[in-house]
Parts: sequence; C-alpha cells; structure tokens
Amino acid sequence: MPTIHRLPNMSIRVNVPDHRPPHVHVVLSDRRDAMVDLATLVVTSRTLRSSDIVDALSWIEAHRDHATEVFKECNP
Repeated sequence: MPTIHRLPNMSIRVNVPDHRPPHVHVVLSDRRDAMVDLATLVVTSRTLRSSDIVDALSWIEAHRDHATEVFKECNP
C-alpha cells in the first residue's frame, strides 16, 4: 500500500490492487482508517468521522489530481 503523504498521526495511502472508483485510505497511527472518494471527498468509515481527519481531507482536496493519478497508475 503506497503512502502518498504523511501527516502527524496519519498517512494517506493507495491500495494495490484496489477497486474503483478512485479513492485513498487515511490510516491513523492507531490503525483506524477511512476511505475517501477522490471525486466527491465522501468519507466512508465505521470507526472515523470526517471531523477526525480534517487535515487529511484538506490535503486530499488540494492534491486530488495527484492522488487520482497515483490511484490510476497503481490500479490500471
């Protein structure tokens, strides 16, 4: 699972292989995680809320094109 960015206490990753639509996984240091759809920024998680990963969502929104490219390269 390539890490495309690190923030304090969390990382933003792309799974290989993974299903569509293009998305990333935000993984906290305690291993809780959330999936973020790159087109809509909708957060899917059973253990985290959007408010738990605000910094990651800000980075993803600002770097959405890069994250989408990485997803497509890793999951052709």
